Amino acid sequence: MAPPGPLVLCGVLLCAHALQASILSGQSGRLAVEDTANEEYAVPKDLLIGAGISALQTEGAWNEEGRGESAADHLLHEGKLFPGGPQHAHDQAADSYHRYKDDIAMAVALKLKLFRFSFSWTRLLPTADVSKPNQQGVDHYHQLIDEIIKNGMTPMATLYHFDHPQILEASFGGWVGEQMVDKFEEYARFVFQEYGKKVKHWVTINEPNVYCTYFVLAFSGDLTHQTTKERFKCIRNNILGHAKAYHAFKDLKLEGVVGFSAHTIHATPASTLPEDVYAADAFNQFQSGSTLQPVVTGDYPQIVKDLGAEAVVPFTEDEQALIRNTADFMGLNVYYSMTATYNASQSDDSANVPIFAPGKLGLEFIPFVQTKSNIKGDMTQLYSEVTPDALESVMLWTWQSYKVPIFITENGFADVENLGLRDGRRAVYHSAYLRTLIKTMKAFDVPVLGYCAWSLVDAYEWSANFGRRFGLVHVDYEGGTLERSLKDSKDFWITMADTGVVPLVSSASGQCVSTLAVLVAAAASLYTQRL
Repeated sequence: MAPPGPLVLCGVLLCAHALQASILSGQSGRLAVEDTANEEYAVPKDLLIGAGISALQTEGAWNEEGRGESAADHLLHEGKLFPGGPQHAHDQAADSYHRYKDDIAMAVALKLKLFRFSFSWTRLLPTADVSKPNQQGVDHYHQLIDEIIKNGMTPMATLYHFDHPQILEASFGGWVGEQMVDKFEEYARFVFQEYGKKVKHWVTINEPNVYCTYFVLAFSGDLTHQTTKERFKCIRNNILGHAKAYHAFKDLKLEGVVGFSAHTIHATPASTLPEDVYAADAFNQFQSGSTLQPVVTGDYPQIVKDLGAEAVVPFTEDEQALIRNTADFMGLNVYYSMTATYNASQSDDSANVPIFAPGKLGLEFIPFVQTKSNIKGDMTQLYSEVTPDALESVMLWTWQSYKVPIFITENGFADVENLGLRDGRRAVYHSAYLRTLIKTMKAFDVPVLGYCAWSLVDAYEWSANFGRRFGLVHVDYEGGTLERSLKDSKDFWITMADTGVVPLVSSASGQCVSTLAVLVAAAASLYTQRL
C-alpha cells in the first residue's frame, strides 16, 4: 500500500500547522471583510439592526428578588419538559439579571442599534395579579431600559416569550384556557403603562406557533396539549390575547409600533406544476398563515378553515372585528425553509418535518403535501447552514400576502461544533442573510423596520441546553465565570456600522479549514486508488 503523494501530504501538513499555530497562540482568526463600498448593499438609514435575548433563556435569578415561578420553571424543575435533560440549567443561565450592563456593553462594542429583550411575566407579577406587582422586578426593567437608551440604542421589548406564571397553568391550563386572553391583556396593559413612554417597539407574543406545537411535542406535563383541536385553541387564544394587548396600547395613546411574530418555515414548490404550487401554499397557510393572517384580515386562511374541520374554531363576528388590523408589523423569525411536492399517495408526511419545528400544526389535514428541508446536512445543521433564500422567499410571501411592514425578529447561526470565539462562519452567515435582506428590500420595495440577530449572548437553548450557541457574544459556561467575550464575527458587525454597507465576509481561518478538508479528501482519494 503506497502512501499519499508528497505534495498532497505537504499541503495538508502546512495548512494544519498554520491552523494549529493560530489556535494555540490564542489569536483570533482574522476575517476577510470585503465589498464595503457597494451601494447595492447600503443599509437604509432607518433600518434598525441589533440582537436579542429572552428572559428565561438568559436572565437566571429564577427565584430571586420576588420573582415567581413560571410554567416553564415548574416543568423543567419537575423533569417533565425535556425528560432526561438538565432540570436546573436555566436557573442561572447567563446571569443577565445581574450582568445586564455587561450585555449592553457588548452590544455597544458591536455597534448595534437595537437591543431586544423580553419581560419575565413572573418577575413583574409573581402571582399574575396586577394589583400586587413585584417592585424589585419593575425597577430592574426600568434600569435595563434606561441603560439601553443611555448607550444610544433602541430598546425593543417582547411581552411574552414562553414563560407565563405557573399559577395560570395550574388554574385553567394557560393558553388552552379562554381565561388566558384577559389575563394577558391585564399584564400587557400593566407593562405598557409602566414602560410605554420609554419603549417604542413592541412584540406582544413571540412565535405562538412554536409554543402551541413545539412545546406540545416537548412537554409531558401540565402544558401538554394532546389534540390538534387544543393546539388550534392555543393559537386562537394567542391571537385574541395579542389583539387585546394591541388595543390596550392604542387606548393608552402611546407612541410606537406593536407587532405579532411567527416562526416561519416557508415552503417553495418543487416545480411549477399547479399541484406542487398548491401543496406549498397549503403548507404555508397552515404553518404561518394560521398565525399571521387573522391579525390582518380578522380570519384564518380559507384553506385552513376548509381542511381544518372541527379543530379550527371560527372567530365570531365580534372577535373578527377585535383582531382585524392589529399588527403594525409582522415579526418573522427566519432560519431555514422547505420544499413542497404534491403527494399523490396522500400518506401522512409528518415524519419528514423536524419534530422541533412548528410545521407540524395541522399536517394531518394536508396529507397531500410532501415536504423536504432545504438543508444539505443532517438535522443538527438546521440552524447553521447558510440558506439566505429562505429569508427572501418568506419576505416576499409575507409582504405580498398582507401588505404590512416586516421586522426580522430572529435570525441566527447556531454553533453546534464548539467553534467558540473563532466563529468566522457566523459572520459569513449574517453577511449572506443581511445582504439578501437589503437586496430584497430594494428590488421589491418591501418595507422592513429592522433585523434582530438571535442571540446577543450565548443562551440556554431549551432541549439543546447550552449546546446550540447562537450568541454574537461568548459566555464562559465551561469555566463557570460567565464572563462575556467578543467573538471573531465582531469584525463583520463593526465594519457594517462603520461603513453603512453590509460587507461580504469570508473567514481566513475558515478558508484554511476548507483547504485542509479538500486536501485531506484528495489524499484519501489517492490513498484509496493505490490500495
